[in-house]
Amino acid sequence: MMKRMLIAGLASLPLLTNAGGFAGLDYVSSKIEPDNTTASAKPQALQFKFGSWINKDETLGGELRLGLGVGDDELTNNADLEIDRYYGAFFRGQFPNTLPVRPYGLIGLSYVETTVEFDNGGSDGENFKDLSLGLGVDVTITHNMFVSLEYMRVVDRSGDEVTNLALGLNGRF
Repeated sequence: MMKRMLIAGLASLPLLTNAGGFAGLDYVSSKIEPDNTTASAKPQALQFKFGSWINKDETLGGELRLGLGVGDDELTNNADLEIDRYYGAFFRGQFPNTLPVRPYGLIGLSYVETTVEFDNGGSDGENFKDLSLGLGVDVTITHNMFVSLEYMRVVDRSGDEVTNLALGLNGRF
């Protein structure tokens, strides 16, 4: 219950301001290492993100993300792991919008749903959720468009590890 309230608070805080926002589409390469196996898989996803700034310098903001799986990878014994979907809510801090290259950091909560398809026709699902930490960089293309490159440790709990490497195209509004 507390995590749901935190996500709702993260989502609503930046949307109440008048500082402007951004939206983007990222290609994500994940690495998922479940605790019940020694193997790992590298499925892919498309990530949609929407954010708003708390201040006019665009140094503090909040952002919501939704990811949908677009590719699977073999985990072990011909079992294919894929991301079904994932959600996240984050606080974002970065250098001012006057710089052409802006490093940033993220902290928030993520929830990742996966499915493992076995070669005998069966399947199993596993959900991963935890505090997420990320580092990235935005590079300005035009006044309203920028490219982002980001590394995020999505989950690191109870032996489960999920990391994302994302490359995206974003727009300011």
